[in-house]
Amino acid sequence: MDQSLRQQLVHPKENIYFAFVLLFSILMYVFLAVSIIGIAIIVVILLLSVFLQGLMMAGIRRNGVKLSEEQFPRLYEMAVKTAADMEMKSVPDIYVMESEGILNAFATRFFRRNMVVLYSSIFEMADRGAEKEVLFVLAHEFAHLKRKHVIVNTLILPAMWVPFLGTAYSRACEYTCDRYAAYYVQSFEAAKDALTMLAIGTSLYPNVNKEVYMKQLETESGFFVWLNEKLSTHPHLPKRLYALSRFFSNETTPVLKESKGKVVIGIIISFIVLILLGVAVWFSISALEKLDQFSDSLYGEEFSFSEGGNSIDGVTPLMDAAFNNDSAAILTLIEEGEDIDAVDSEDTSVLHWSVYGDNLEAAEVLLQAGADPNTVDYTDSTPLITAAANGNSELTEQLLNYGADPTYVDGAGYTAYDYAMEYGYNDIVVLLENY
Repeated sequence: MDQSLRQQLVHPKENIYFAFVLLFSILMYVFLAVSIIGIAIIVVILLLSVFLQGLMMAGIRRNGVKLSEEQFPRLYEMAVKTAADMEMKSVPDIYVMESEGILNAFATRFFRRNMVVLYSSIFEMADRGAEKEVLFVLAHEFAHLKRKHVIVNTLILPAMWVPFLGTAYSRACEYTCDRYAAYYVQSFEAAKDALTMLAIGTSLYPNVNKEVYMKQLETESGFFVWLNEKLSTHPHLPKRLYALSRFFSNETTPVLKESKGKVVIGIIISFIVLILLGVAVWFSISALEKLDQFSDSLYGEEFSFSEGGNSIDGVTPLMDAAFNNDSAAILTLIEEGEDIDAVDSEDTSVLHWSVYGDNLEAAEVLLQAGADPNTVDYTDSTPLITAAANGNSELTEQLLNYGADPTYVDGAGYTAYDYAMEYGYNDIVVLLENY
């Protein structure tokens, strides 16, 4: 291959995206480092990463088959030559493992020790005369180590969690490593075969028409296809194949253009949908807050009707105490001369307010003090009807014991018994039947 290509192996977008992810990561580290908690988070993440990586590599080192002069010597010799051509300081440890259906490889580093793991489904191709295809996969991982992608990914970890940004950098690195691998294996055909192998498997790849496969860039397009790639750390395989063809065989590779129309439409629609969802969520939260405030105003333990903000006039401190089940305050207010039979603007008595709050203790204090159990509010409901409709059997029995009339009919034509029957409060039905 043309030696001048060696100076162009690094994909231009790799350095561009690296500048962005590095800047973002530095800013995040500075932001976290200004507090003890932030420093602790950084230390925990780094220690956890080191621990998990060490654990993973320990299993690989023990279970994987390590290539050497005695273990698969021919392929090892080719790997050594490729590493030397790349001017790597040392040959990474190369292990072969059972793929469990995964057709790929990866490079990693642990305490200055470089490792490349090659899954067996790819490695087996060496016995079928596809040594250069296997070597391409190895050289691709060597390139990650040569370009120090593994080390860099640890340093720019915060940026790698940012949607689109981290994955864009990773995809650019993949393009670079494809170029490196094809260049140092000295076989563009082997590179194309290896990428095709990753797409369809080790048996069918020779039968794939690679030119037609690359044209799927034009025929298989749209918003979701675009989004799938943007969220992925690897470019789509037809795109990797096309990028290599344009780099090594530009004159004979037809120009393929991905359709952008559907992508733009999809982005606009998604943006509109996100706005509508945001508005819907905002309205829902606002409605829930208002409902919660309304609920607090009716049932909140700390709410005071005498402190304004309500539309009911004539609410007395004694009514507040009854609703909040404050027995001590009730006794004090009665001793100070508060009218136990006072009603507010809606004819609601003090006893009514205790029943509204389901307050058995407050109702007991009021009834013992002589409160009338048969007062009627503006809806023609008595405390007994309210207690029965609320399903409070203890309060219902208490009111009955103090003389509440179970036969009273409200403005809707219902008795306390009728409400208990309608709402299915069987214990109250039985209770009222005995009076």
